[in-house]
Amino acid sequence: MGKYKEAHVIERKEVVRIAKENLEEGERWHKKVNVREIVFGFNDGSISTLALLAGVTVNVREIVFGFNDGSISTLALLAGVTGGALARGEILIAGISGVIAGAISMGIGAYISSKSEVEHHQSEIERELREIEEVPEIEREEIRQIYQKKAAFAEEELDLIVKRITGNRKTWLDSMMKEELGLFEERFENPIKLGLIMFLAFVTGGLVPIIPFLFIPTPQTSLLASSTMTFTSLFAIGVWKTTFTNKHWFISGIEMVFVGILAAAIPYMIGELFLPTILSKILG
Repeated sequence: MGKYKEAHVIERKEVVRIAKENLEEGERWHKKVNVREIVFGFNDGSISTLALLAGVTVNVREIVFGFNDGSISTLALLAGVTGGALARGEILIAGISGVIAGAISMGIGAYISSKSEVEHHQSEIERELREIEEVPEIEREEIRQIYQKKAAFAEEELDLIVKRITGNRKTWLDSMMKEELGLFEERFENPIKLGLIMFLAFVTGGLVPIIPFLFIPTPQTSLLASSTMTFTSLFAIGVWKTTFTNKHWFISGIEMVFVGILAAAIPYMIGELFLPTILSKILG
């Protein structure tokens, strides 16, 4: 029973107070905790790159994030090793290795984070079911307070709403999950599916900057062609993303390209300025 007394001996005033506290706690939890983003961010940050996720539909998020991270991280890696004057073969090995490692990291990250979110949702379902069984009066009062905030319902109308919702256990539980905790079962997808989408999106994005190095013998020329292909593909992804958002297509495309330019220019400069010196000291 935890912090609750037996429902039938709790005074009405106490029921109202506990219900209000529960709703406030649920709102705070909903605002602070996004299990998937926390787990995915921590996992990806510890293995590869910590990044923010776009708040669009799940599959679009995985595709855009995976392709974007694959393209930018690979181009940045290629820029760094090219700036360090490594041979073409060494650059290709570094690039392909980076794509494989990054794709595995991102795929696992998407799987674990999505699975954690599903497990969190399931645990909340079990908790709400337990509370409906053990303290139904408090749970009914929570429903009353939720709908009391939505509109200026009369007491008779609130009584009818509460009676209708709590008259069906499935409807009652569904209302508590959505209204109190902000958890919608419809948005959860198969973790394996999301992991594969992220993996494939990263590989696809990561291969784009590598292609020129396969056909152009001069590393600097390859990097220029690689940058052009990468920025063009990023612009296209940015434009495609606006299909699901209200953002202007040109601004979205330029935004993706700008991030890519920063990510490629910084490691290239580091490789150009510091890598030869560091390697000469290490290798003697």
